[in-house]
Amino acid sequence: MKHLRNVLLVALLLLVVFSVSAQKKTTVRFLIVEADLPKDFVDKFMAANADINLVREEEDWTKWMADAIAGNAADLQRMGSGTDIAYYEKRGLLYDMTKLMQGGKIVKMDDIDMLGCSTYQYDGANFGKGKWYGLPKDYNNIGCLTYNKEMFKAAGVAPLSETVPITYYDELYNLGKKLTKKDASGKVQVWGFEYHSTAWTPFMVSDMATSQGLSIYADPQRSVMNNDPRVRDLWKYWARFTVEDISSNVRNPNTAWAGAAFQSDRAAITQLGYWFGAQMMSNKGYDTKYGWAPTPILKKGSPRVTNTLGATGITMYSKTKVAKEAFRVWEWYMGGEYGIERARTGWGIPPLKSLLKLLPEDNAYNKSRKAIALDDGKYYKPWQFSKYVTWTQYLASWTANVDDLVKGTITMDQFIDKFYAGLNDTFKTAREEVGE
Repeated sequence: MKHLRNVLLVALLLLVVFSVSAQKKTTVRFLIVEADLPKDFVDKFMAANADINLVREEEDWTKWMADAIAGNAADLQRMGSGTDIAYYEKRGLLYDMTKLMQGGKIVKMDDIDMLGCSTYQYDGANFGKGKWYGLPKDYNNIGCLTYNKEMFKAAGVAPLSETVPITYYDELYNLGKKLTKKDASGKVQVWGFEYHSTAWTPFMVSDMATSQGLSIYADPQRSVMNNDPRVRDLWKYWARFTVEDISSNVRNPNTAWAGAAFQSDRAAITQLGYWFGAQMMSNKGYDTKYGWAPTPILKKGSPRVTNTLGATGITMYSKTKVAKEAFRVWEWYMGGEYGIERARTGWGIPPLKSLLKLLPEDNAYNKSRKAIALDDGKYYKPWQFSKYVTWTQYLASWTANVDDLVKGTITMDQFIDKFYAGLNDTFKTAREEVGE
C-alpha cells in the first residue's frame, strides 16, 4: 500500500511539473501570409523551441489596426514596404527593436546589409538613422528588367546589356512599342512592356524625380503633390504605356498580374526585380529564354537611382507583452533555418551579408540576375514616401481614373489633376487623423 502511495505521489508531482511547463508556454502571434511562413517551418520552429507556441495569423492590416488600437494586435507583422514604417511609427504602433537587435545571437549588427535594409532604421524624418524597427526578410531591385529573348530575336532587337542601363526616355518606351503585338481586330496579343502599374508607379516616378533633384511633393511635409510640369510629365510617362496599349488596360485587360502575363508569353518585358527570377525557374527553358538588364536611367547622362520599394520585412507591435519571445521568432526568421532556406532558393537578396554566399549561381541566368541586383543596390535611395499614407493607399486615385483616361473621356492633364486631387484629399484626411 505504501508503494502504491509513493507511485501515486510521483505521478502527481509529474502532473504538476507538466502542468507548470504547459502554463509557461508563450504564444507569439505572427501576422503574415502563409507563403512567407509555411506550416512546416512553423512546426520545425516549435519542435526546436518547446516554450513558444507560434501562431500564424492571416494577413489583414485593417483588422491589425483595429486590434492595435484595442491593444491586442499580433506581436510580429509582415510589413509590405519598409517605408510604411514612417506611417506606423507616427502613430506609435511599432516596437523599438534596437536593444534587442544589439544583443542578438543570430542577427549581428555588423552583418546587416545596409544597402537594402536602411528603410527599417528610422529617426522620425530620415531612413538609415535612429531606431531599428525590424529588417526586411529580403530585398530586391524592383526596377530591374526581365525580358523574353525569343521575342527580342523575332522582332530583330538585340539583347540588352547586363551592365549598361537603357533609358526610360526613350529606349524602354520605344522597345515597348516595337514589341507590342496586336491581331487584325486591334486586340493585344503580346504587351511590349507589362508593368505592375497599380503598385510600382510611385516608386519609379520617385526614382526619376530624384535623379533630377526634384521632389514629387510641393511642401516639406510631403502632403501636397508637386504641380511642376517636369514632375507631372513623369506621371504622364507611365500613364501613356497604358493609354497606348503597350501595357494592359480596360480595353486589353490582364486578368492576373504582370508576372503571370510575362510567364505565359503575353508580355515581352516586365519590371519586377531579382525575386521574380526564382518564380521564373518553374518555366521550361528559363535559363536560355529569359534575360536580365539593370534598372533604366531617366535619359542619357542621368545618374543611376534605384529603390527596393522599401523592402518587405518583419516588425514588432509596440505593445507586445512577449517581446523577448517574439524576438527569438524574428531572429530565426531572419537568419535562422527559415532565413537560410530563403536565401538558398534565391527569392530575394538576404538582409545579412553572411547569407549572400548562399544565393544560387548554378547557371548564367542566376549569375546574371545576382550580379545585376548587387550592382543596382549601389544606387539605392528610399523612394519619396509620405508618412501620412501607406504605399497601398497611394494609388487609389490613380486606379479610380485611369480607365476614363484610356477610354478618352478625360485628357491626360485632367487625369493628372484628378490623381493629384485624390491624393491631396487623402493627405489632408490623414493629417487630421494624427492631429496636424
